Amino acid sequence: MSNQEMQMDEITLTEMLKEIFEHNKQVQEFIEKQQEKDKIINAYQQQTELLIESFNTKFSNIKVDAPKPDISSVNQALTNGLQVINQTIAKGPKPVERVFRLTLFPEQVRNAEYYGIMLTRLILGVLGIMALILGYMLLNKMIR
Repeated sequence: MSNQEMQMDEITLTEMLKEIFEHNKQVQEFIEKQQEKDKIINAYQQQTELLIESFNTKFSNIKVDAPKPDISSVNQALTNGLQVINQTIAKGPKPVERVFRLTLFPEQVRNAEYYGIMLTRLILGVLGIMALILGYMLLNKMIR
């Protein structure tokens, strides 16, 4: 090997060692930054755990006492209702009244169309009865 080749190998080796050294230095810096971040994260995690513990203690100390419900109005309404029922029972049943009526227009229906229909049927019925009577009278005269 010649001197020139050795110098080339030394230069190449030196350059490679420099690159490796630089790379190792960058890796070391990266690791240190990550360790710092890990310390910060651990500190925040401890703070979070402390906050959770303090919340749990505060939450466990909370007591809710609901006021007793006021049911006097319900009791009063029930009492009034029972009094009305007792009075109704004390009066006894009403006598049943039977009423027989003939009505042209029922009391439940108060409709103008219904009145019109009923009047039309009444008029047609009266005309029909008159036609039957007239027909009977004519046939009776023809037969005699």
